[in-house]
Amino acid sequence: MDTIFLNACKNAQKGIVQAFLKKGGINVDKRDSLGNTPLYYVCSKGAKDIVKLLIDAGADVNLANNISETPLHIASRSGSKDIIKLLVDAGANVNAASNSGQTPLFYAVLSYKTETALYLIGLGADVSVKDNAGFNVLDHATANGLRDLIAAISVGGVVQKDDLGNTPLHQAVYNNQSETVRTLLKSDSSNVNELNNDGVTALVLAVNNSNINLLEILLNTGADVNLHLLNGNSALHYAAGIGNHHIGKLLLKAGADVNSRNSFSDTPLIVAAQCGFNDFTSLLIENKADVNAVNNESRSAMDFVSERGYTEILEQLLMAGADGK
Repeated sequence: MDTIFLNACKNAQKGIVQAFLKKGGINVDKRDSLGNTPLYYVCSKGAKDIVKLLIDAGADVNLANNISETPLHIASRSGSKDIIKLLVDAGANVNAASNSGQTPLFYAVLSYKTETALYLIGLGADVSVKDNAGFNVLDHATANGLRDLIAAISVGGVVQKDDLGNTPLHQAVYNNQSETVRTLLKSDSSNVNELNNDGVTALVLAVNNSNINLLEILLNTGADVNLHLLNGNSALHYAAGIGNHHIGKLLLKAGADVNSRNSFSDTPLIVAAQCGFNDFTSLLIENKADVNAVNNESRSAMDFVSERGYTEILEQLLMAGADGK
């Protein structure tokens, strides 16, 4: 009989559920092989009336399945605020974690349910919890571009990072989400130059993605174009390494030091020359790059292009006064 009752709940058959409850003697917390209860299934179906029937019959609102999901997890994924209220009013733990370390709030965010997520936060859901992968809900909201939610839970002056040291801004830039970047910076631009564990800023991620739009947004909001990062590289070094002269122009216009040196004393010109990027070396030379600069190994741009046979760059350097000896 309990199995028939469970199946009726799986199919949200209200009349059959009512009949069994009226008769009595039914295990309202009967679990199947997955550990799911009748309440779990009716929550997944969005059957509010049956949810109330089961709660009134004494169903355990915090009984978890084999992967530690509670009825509130599945209700949050479905986005039913009415069912969430019924569960929480009956004592459901709003911060219960699944085997993956995710609370019902995570389920709402990962299902793009912004209103549901905000509702859960209002009920006491903890926004600072990290899942087993080291991400909090703000990280997931950023990755999914949920701007209203990001604006609501971003805390000014507090840098929230994942286990890799990435801020939500890093993640938004990495995913090329320009509107999310605008939302984050509008909420708090004080962390625009924050480094992740790799020693990289959001600006450098934008450079590496060759995203001019994001680059302009970041530069206009205070990103430091001359900040020396991993191995002493500046944003212009990174741009030189990928050879995108459009990005290079934008950085130089924003005040990038054309002769900045990294930890190896390489200038952007030496980096671009090593890679054989003709247009980029030309851009740097036009902007007064020192064509005779040498690195820690006393090697210049001329040394690299001569060795690698980059004839066009060699000609550029000679015309600009490079020492050809």
